[in-house]
Amino acid sequence: MPSTFTEFLQDRVLLRDGVATLILFLTVMILRYAAVGFVRRRLPSNDKFQLRWAAQIRGFSYAILALGLFIIWAAELQALAVSFAVLAMAVVWAMRETFACVQGAAYRISSNAFQVGDRINVGGVRGDVIDTGLLGTLVLEVAQGHQRTGRTISIPNSLFMTEPVLNESLAGEYMLHLMTIPVDRNSDLAAIERKALTAAQEACAGFLEDVRRPMAARYRRHGLNPPIVDPRITYQVVDKNTVNILLRIPTPIRLERQVEQRVLRAVLGVPKGRDTLPPPPPP
Repeated sequence: MPSTFTEFLQDRVLLRDGVATLILFLTVMILRYAAVGFVRRRLPSNDKFQLRWAAQIRGFSYAILALGLFIIWAAELQALAVSFAVLAMAVVWAMRETFACVQGAAYRISSNAFQVGDRINVGGVRGDVIDTGLLGTLVLEVAQGHQRTGRTISIPNSLFMTEPVLNESLAGEYMLHLMTIPVDRNSDLAAIERKALTAAQEACAGFLEDVRRPMAARYRRHGLNPPIVDPRITYQVVDKNTVNILLRIPTPIRLERQVEQRVLRAVLGVPKGRDTLPPPPPP
């Protein structure tokens, strides 16, 4: 009997709230219709104030309707709050990776880490960005030798929150490419350096100013002194027999492999017209 009585009271409460909701809805709609009709009669049809007042009346009616519904169903909403909290925790746990991807997208946009067309390296994945989305970023993979593999890789944006993002496109369509030339320590290093620098200067002579201007503007925007973009060489000792010649050279993003090969041909004495290095001599 108590259970039946409780259900009876609950049914009456729901019926009362339903009737109150219907009355509220009808009242708000009638008042809104009357107010909009009054505005249309008082103002010319082509007057922008008529549209403005009509929009404000509609917005105000929606606000009153929402407030009234909240007051009417406050008790029921309070009863459902605990269930919603548990459900929300379950949803958050199930969609934590999705939220992390959205957070990564927000980080990318706010920090301006990269744009479509830039070449990036993140989490061991290197490629040219061709599309950015809310959950992932699509890149064309670039493998060793600076060649595209033809494969596309979708990087989840959550990776931007845990891995450093290396943007190789410092100057728009150009970059500072670092190439390594291992040589014998007993070789004529000065002659090799001259060959490498001469080839690098010839390779980038046509676009050196195109690199210098945007890169200087970007560094000055951040309050930094612009770097020297001309080809430069430094040395790195590998062991007692090998030295690495590190050549930094400005190059278009899409042509770094061709520029690198041109420098290597000059250093190794390969004719310029050859696309591949000759096979090694027989032992």
